[in-house]
Amino acid sequence: MAIFPKMNTGKKYYRGRRRNNQAPASPSQIPYVYKVNRSLHPVFDRIRTPEPAPFIPDPYQVEALEKLVGSDVLVTAPTGSGKTYIAIEALEKVFRQGGKSWYASPLKALSNAKYEEFRDIFGDENVGILTGDRKENVHAPMIVGTTEILRNQLYDIMHRGENLDIDLVVLDEAHFLGDPDRGVVWEEVLIYLPPRVKLLLLSATIRNAEQICGWLAWMRNSSCKWVGAFERPVPLYPLFLFPHGELAPLGTRRGMLAKIRQIQPSSLPRSEIPEIPKILDILRKANLLPAIFYLKSRSDCDKTVTFCRARPAIAERDDEQAFQDRLDALLDDYPFLRKHQHLSILKTCRVGSHHGGQLPHWKLALEKMMQEGWLEAIFSTSTIAAGVNFPARTVVVFQSDRFNGKEFVPLSATDLLQMTGRAGRRGMDEIGFVLVYPGQHQDPQLIHDLLKSPPDEIQSQIRVNFSMILNLLLSHTPEEIRSLFMASLATFQNLSQDSGAMKKLETVRAELGEWQDEMACGSLERLSEFRNQYAGAADQLRKARKSMKRTPGYKVFIEQLVPGRVFLSQRGTAYVCIAWPDLQFKNVEAVRLAHPVRFRRRHIKTHRAAFSRIREQGVMLDSVPVSDDRKGWLDLVARAAEGEFRPGGTDSGASAPVELASMEMAALTRRMDSLPCEKCSLFGPCLKDTEHPFSSALRRYFYHFAQVDSTQEQLWRSFVKHYQLLQAEGYVDEGGQLTSDGLWASKLRLDQPLLISEGIRKNVFPQDKPELLAALIAPFVMDRDRQGDVQLATFVWKFPDLAKPFFKMLQNLQRLRERLQAEGFEIPPLPFWSVVTVYHWALGLSWDKVREISGMDEGDLAMIILRTADHLRQIESLSETHPQLATTAGQAIRLLLREPVQAP
Repeated sequence: MAIFPKMNTGKKYYRGRRRNNQAPASPSQIPYVYKVNRSLHPVFDRIRTPEPAPFIPDPYQVEALEKLVGSDVLVTAPTGSGKTYIAIEALEKVFRQGGKSWYASPLKALSNAKYEEFRDIFGDENVGILTGDRKENVHAPMIVGTTEILRNQLYDIMHRGENLDIDLVVLDEAHFLGDPDRGVVWEEVLIYLPPRVKLLLLSATIRNAEQICGWLAWMRNSSCKWVGAFERPVPLYPLFLFPHGELAPLGTRRGMLAKIRQIQPSSLPRSEIPEIPKILDILRKANLLPAIFYLKSRSDCDKTVTFCRARPAIAERDDEQAFQDRLDALLDDYPFLRKHQHLSILKTCRVGSHHGGQLPHWKLALEKMMQEGWLEAIFSTSTIAAGVNFPARTVVVFQSDRFNGKEFVPLSATDLLQMTGRAGRRGMDEIGFVLVYPGQHQDPQLIHDLLKSPPDEIQSQIRVNFSMILNLLLSHTPEEIRSLFMASLATFQNLSQDSGAMKKLETVRAELGEWQDEMACGSLERLSEFRNQYAGAADQLRKARKSMKRTPGYKVFIEQLVPGRVFLSQRGTAYVCIAWPDLQFKNVEAVRLAHPVRFRRRHIKTHRAAFSRIREQGVMLDSVPVSDDRKGWLDLVARAAEGEFRPGGTDSGASAPVELASMEMAALTRRMDSLPCEKCSLFGPCLKDTEHPFSSALRRYFYHFAQVDSTQEQLWRSFVKHYQLLQAEGYVDEGGQLTSDGLWASKLRLDQPLLISEGIRKNVFPQDKPELLAALIAPFVMDRDRQGDVQLATFVWKFPDLAKPFFKMLQNLQRLRERLQAEGFEIPPLPFWSVVTVYHWALGLSWDKVREISGMDEGDLAMIILRTADHLRQIESLSETHPQLATTAGQAIRLLLREPVQAP
């Protein structure tokens, strides 16, 4: 288990004084007795199920539907307050009038749930679904799907020059507009939608709702109204559980409960895993179940659930047979879950572990059981808070920070609002609770303050990518695309510019003009571009050199640098070792085997070659000429010029990781050499913080430039950068029209369409082996290499037959990867272990065997397979231009989508 790092806040969360100099009691010495603070008795008296009452719409629901008649509407209301009612009424009105609607959500699971719900309301024949892996009844008057699919439909319609046959679009979870990864898709949808299509946006967490409405009205040239509800339908009461078992309020009218600050740190639980059985017992006695427990990691969720004890029998309320019948029905739907490691715990304890590492259908089964009231508790990470319907009476918060994928950061108001949104079930509770549990990583004061804070503001996340440009060029000229960027939320949020900063920028620009003639790049604009490229490459080169030293096989690689060994430098120049390596100074003495041959006096000139600058190793010479054998060295150089000593290909053994790292460093070195930076007389002042006046002026230039650089100009420069590369690679012609390659590449609506299209162009993807095609597509679905370089040598050694086509693919993509890197574009890591994993699953190996090969959690493994299938669907769409490859992609999809990745 990874150790959870303590938050570095510079303060202690708890403080207090010891009396009589006594040592503090350890947690195990403190009696743990259930007790309710007397101030809570009136609060707990409100715990009951409300009497059934006829449904009466809330005023904000009525207001939203009235305003939707004449304008677009953004609704912000707390979770569970009935936003879906507004959507259903709006959908029904359009349906009655013979119109068509689109309901978009950010998650496939949420779209699936809404599809089932709407079918029950409107009838099976009137509702369809489009989520990438589901395509049913697509001509129905009401479509439910993911936002990405809606965006893709807009691309197609713009290309065909058709009108969108939709009257209403509902965007659920509209706060995803500010999501760093997916917000760009939401913004694209809002920009591309014709103004005549009515918009209904629903969210629980948008602080700057008026600004969003102002942008939509400005951009669509139509009215947009904001309707907000601020009171939770079920009020939320914050509780605190003391280490000795007392339940108390988290705060009073004066602020956080003073006694909480007096908790001795030594009395806090030392274990990373909370004492769940005790906490469940207290919640059960206080009638605070069901509950959602938010834990810091997946492993904690899985471990915690195993600590749970069988719940006590409660004859009056517990219908064990009905529970078993419902569970059996779910297991009949998903029979592979009968082998799930937590099934027995679910049966005896009525609890479950729900997180991204679990199988999709296990999570779906838990969601259904929780929604229907069969479970006492769910243990999850904070990521389930967005989009998953888990109604509970109480949510339990164990820490005041969360892992954002890179590091632990303090919770934000939006994070906590999402986490506590399901506390208190409308129609089932009159009051909901959030329980703060003390621990080493808990800041009760922060939780107390965040509960009273508004959510965070949404900021535009629009950015340019190759797929966007290819699809926009289907129907727009570059200037029309520039107009689209001017309509972005980012532009709207940055309309007001500091005119004073512009004057300062012009002043410093004139000052830098004095050095114009000395700039090897020729202008400030090119200086900015080349400077960033050079600095980025230099930083990557430093990291690559450090990484190579940790790479498996590095020690063996160095040990082979013996007298007589030929090797290539990063620039591809051949050298031969003439002495044993100097391990202390990390270099080897060698002779350069290239013209012109350099002699000093009568002896051949030698070089000190650093280990980190060696690209790959070649043959071992039987003998090496002595230092003064001029003829012998000239003959050797001539043989080297003919390529006699160069490596015969990529080694599939332990040195492969080293050679891959060396190839990367060689590419970085070539990129740096291609830039004018090192040839410039201002190299030092430009790249380093020196006392030269050019350095000072350049710092001020970049500072003022950042202040006045308008968003649309940034987007336009990014567009031009993408556009020029697409032209250079043959996807766009001189007139701005897509070439034949550009037309089919536009259908690859992926994060990295150019690399995959390059592979298609060079025929690196097999057209008759669906399992191998799936395997070679798998690396492109990864945003980072989770296994790391450490596993590469092991996988290459175990699976050499897969290594050969993988390295061939890398070799064919290397030119484009280098070019993308040189231009400053991000490229994926393309990990080999994903090839091995997906290949064996497509080949038909059992789930347990593939898990053993990959070493991954079930949910992560299922995610990689599902995302690979999504990428293959994009290739399957190329049936007109690449029929055989498209057919093979379809076969590969069917090989991948079997139990337990997809239910039968």
